[in-house]
Amino acid sequence: MNAHINVPFDVPTWTAHLNTSDRLALVIRGHLYVEAALVQRIEAAIANKEGFNTATLPFPLKVKFAVALGRLDPADVGALTALNRLRVKFAHDLRTQLNDQDEADIHNALSPQHRALVDALRKPEMPFIARLRCDIVGLILRLHRS
Repeated sequence: MNAHINVPFDVPTWTAHLNTSDRLALVIRGHLYVEAALVQRIEAAIANKEGFNTATLPFPLKVKFAVALGRLDPADVGALTALNRLRVKFAHDLRTQLNDQDEADIHNALSPQHRALVDALRKPEMPFIARLRCDIVGLILRLHRS
């Protein structure tokens, strides 16, 4: 994959945010970075940003809107939906314990192109949290590709 990736945030801060062993922190922070990328993609297609506040849309609607605007590949919806499911699990029960299946659900939902990017980062023998981090980082990078 030779696409240029330009991230509009401070990479050391981003790395520190996502380099955590706390599963809740990883899912919430990762989701925030993914959502920020979606908002940027949507707003890039809107002529009058003052006339529409993308930030107020629920995450699933942002995903659908980005696809409708041609700013998101429909093949990426499954992985975004899987990440959102994890965030919702935590939102409804902070005692949620994620497991290998939760990570596998995200990884298995990746589009083939996206999975190639993520598989370059992750190895099956990695601990759960490292595999999940790779999946989330891959989502963020994919949304920032140009």
